[in-house]
This record gives sequence, structure tokens and C-alpha cells, in this order.
Amino acid sequence: MLVCGMSWLVWSQIRTELPQPAETPVVKNGETMMNELQQALRGDPNNGKNWFHLGQLYMQRNEFDAAITCFDYSIRLSELPYAGQYAAIATAKYFSESQTMTPEVQRFIDKALHMDEFNDTALLLVASDHFLTSDYDSAITVWTKILDSNRPGIDRANIIEKINQAKSMAGR
Repeated sequence: MLVCGMSWLVWSQIRTELPQPAETPVVKNGETMMNELQQALRGDPNNGKNWFHLGQLYMQRNEFDAAITCFDYSIRLSELPYAGQYAAIATAKYFSESQTMTPEVQRFIDKALHMDEFNDTALLLVASDHFLTSDYDSAITVWTKILDSNRPGIDRANIIEKINQAKSMAGR
């Protein structure tokens, strides 16, 4: 299953939900990183951050069921789960369900947005779903909310491009 370009924006945002490890002079490929995380989890299976990072890697490989498992462990192992974890599992479930907004996906999105009303990942997923279901005005509204949040790390140019594309599709 391939992730469409519109949806890439959604789950690529997951990477910004946790602090990233410090840059190292050696660039590691995804397979090496995955092997290292799996090895680390064998030594410490209760490390929620490592489960989250492993879930991110599975998302990059379009292995959504494995990502769901990892994000679920990340949530269960966290003393205080945060919005990004719920948005991540919602995204993985959304793609696992052939980009369908199921009640379960919506529950995870609602939980993420209850914790953080401007959670980029959750809002991008909602906007993308609106766009994919031809509800262009709703997509524009959500993307505008993301832009208005002025949060760092937002790919503003890409979101503006998506807003313009939605306006064009809506005949504006």
C-alpha cells in the first residue's frame, strides 16, 4: 500500500512529536536504526520512547499494523501519554483502514485534540481526510487553523499549497 502525497504530510509530522536524538556524524539508514531500536527494546522492553521511534520507522515503511502495535506500547508504557502518541496511532490506524475515518480513528484524534487543540499530526490527518472526501471547505478551515497556530516545524509552504489546491478543486 502506498501513502498518497497528501497524506505524507500527515504522518511525516509524527517525527516532530518527540525530541529527536542528537545528530551524529554517522548517518544511519532506516534498517540500521530499526535494528538498533529492536535491540534496545530487547534490553529494555518498557522504554516507551523507543517504541514510539520504532513506530515511526514502521510508518516510513508503510507497515501500519506494526506501527499501531508500537504506538500502542508507547502509550501504555508512558506515565503521562501525550497528544502526539494518540495522533500517531490514529494516523497508523487510518492508513491501516485504507484511509478511512473509522470511529476508532476519530476517538484517537479526539483524545489528541482534547490534550492539544493544535496538535499538528491530528489536524493534518483531519484536513487530509476532508480533502480526500472532497470536503474542501472543511480542509481549508483545518489547514488555516494549523497555519494560525504559528507553531514551529510546520511546513507552511506545503500547507499553503494544499489550501490553494483545495480552493481550486472547490472552484474558487
